[in-house]
Amino acid sequence: MKKIILTTALSTALMSSSAFALNTDSTELDVSATVAEECSIGDAAAVSFVLAINENAGEDALEMAQASQAEDQDIYVSCNFGTTISVASANDGLFNAAGQDAADNDPDDFTNKIEYRVALTSSDGSYDPIDFRTRTTVTPSVLAGGAFHDLSTLEVRIDFDDQRGKRPVSGLYEDTATISLGAI
Repeated sequence: MKKIILTTALSTALMSSSAFALNTDSTELDVSATVAEECSIGDAAAVSFVLAINENAGEDALEMAQASQAEDQDIYVSCNFGTTISVASANDGLFNAAGQDAADNDPDDFTNKIEYRVALTSSDGSYDPIDFRTRTTVTPSVLAGGAFHDLSTLEVRIDFDDQRGKRPVSGLYEDTATISLGAI
């Protein structure tokens, strides 16, 4: 009797699972996501130089006393797509508007404009270094062929050799350099 009950229970279970298997259905669900193109540059700290000049009388009087001055800082530069990196200057150099008349008095020797350089260098080589110089008329740019996230070194430099032999008139010199990341 036990065998008959067990056989009956087993055959009922097999029939039930077969019945359920025949009544199934399925569907496909497409799943997608979109990520917007985005670039970011960490906030660069303002750079302020105090330029020493030669205070001694003679041929080199009032020329910049140092061969160069530079300030470095680390900033994050990131893009999630291939991009162009460029640098531009609002005044094409550090400009002393109030010193215009003083410089115009002896333009062969004096200037109210100080040339400078901006360099941006990737710490991991994810983009080529960019070297911007206000002395040139070409605005350099480099291509980053793909996405990158990098702690980069930003250097601002004033070189004596870039000044074309001119002495700076006294006063405040200002400019705004803009580092841009954009579509290729």
